[in-house]
Amino acid sequence: MTHLYLILLLSCISLPGLQAQCYKENRAFKEGEFLSYEVSYNWGPIWVDAGVVTFSIDQDKYVGKPAWHLKSSGKTYKSYDFFFKVVDYYDAWIDPGTFHPYEFRRSVYEGGYKLLNTLRYDRSGQTVYSSTKTNNNPVRFDTLKPGPCVYNPLLAVYVARTLDISSLKHDARIPVTVVIDDSIYSIYIRYLGKDIVENRDGKRYKCVKFAAKMVQGTIFRGDEDALVWVTDDENRIPVYIEAKILVGTVKAYLKDMRGLRNPVSSLLKDPR
Repeated sequence: MTHLYLILLLSCISLPGLQAQCYKENRAFKEGEFLSYEVSYNWGPIWVDAGVVTFSIDQDKYVGKPAWHLKSSGKTYKSYDFFFKVVDYYDAWIDPGTFHPYEFRRSVYEGGYKLLNTLRYDRSGQTVYSSTKTNNNPVRFDTLKPGPCVYNPLLAVYVARTLDISSLKHDARIPVTVVIDDSIYSIYIRYLGKDIVENRDGKRYKCVKFAAKMVQGTIFRGDEDALVWVTDDENRIPVYIEAKILVGTVKAYLKDMRGLRNPVSSLLKDPR
C-alpha cells in the first residue's frame, strides 16, 4: 500500500516520448474531466481494496492568467487506515493552450511520513525552483534544469495522453524522464501491443499495453515492470495498472470517468 498514489502516477506517465517529444496538440481531454481508480494491495495470499485515486481538470487562474488546475488525490479507505493511512494531494497549474507549467504541489501523508513539495517554473519552463519539507526536517531549496519536455508527475500524466503512438513497434523501448520532488528520474517503457481488458464492472475495453521499468532504490526493486493498459481510442484513459513493489503488488482499476472529450469507442461490452 505504501506510495500507492505515486505508483499510479508513474504508471500513467510511462507512455512513449516524454523525453523525445514535447506537447503539440490536445485531442484527448478537456476541462471538467474526472477519473477515479480503486487501488488494491496484495497482503500475502489476500487482496484488499485499500483506497481511491482521483484525477480532475478545472478552469482556474494563476497570477491573473487563465489556467487549468489539474488535481489529483490518493486516499486509503477508513477500514485500511489502521494498517497504513495515506492522504496524498497533487495540484498543477498550467497554461491550457501551450501546457506550459506554472506551479506544482505535492502534499503527502503516508503512515506518519509527511512531505510537502512545491515546484515553480520560469517562463521557459526549463528551470524549476523546488522547495521540499519532510516531517520536522528543515526546508530544502533546489534549482533544477531538467531540460525541455521533462514534466512533473501530474502534468506528465496528461501530456502522455496527447502523444501519437500509432507508429510504435512491438517491444520498442523509449526513455522517459520526470521530475519528482527535488530529483530527476529516468526510466524506460516498452510497447507491448494491443490487448483487451475486462474491468471489475464487467466492461471490456480495447487497450494499448505498456510496460515501464521502474527506478531501482526507491519503492521498486528495479528488476520489475509496472504494466499499464490504456484505452485504444482518442481519450487514452488508463483502465488497469499493475505494479510490483518491495513489499507486494498493487493493482488499480478504473472506477469512474465523466466529462470526457471523446466517445469511448474502445468499449466493447457494457453489461448494463
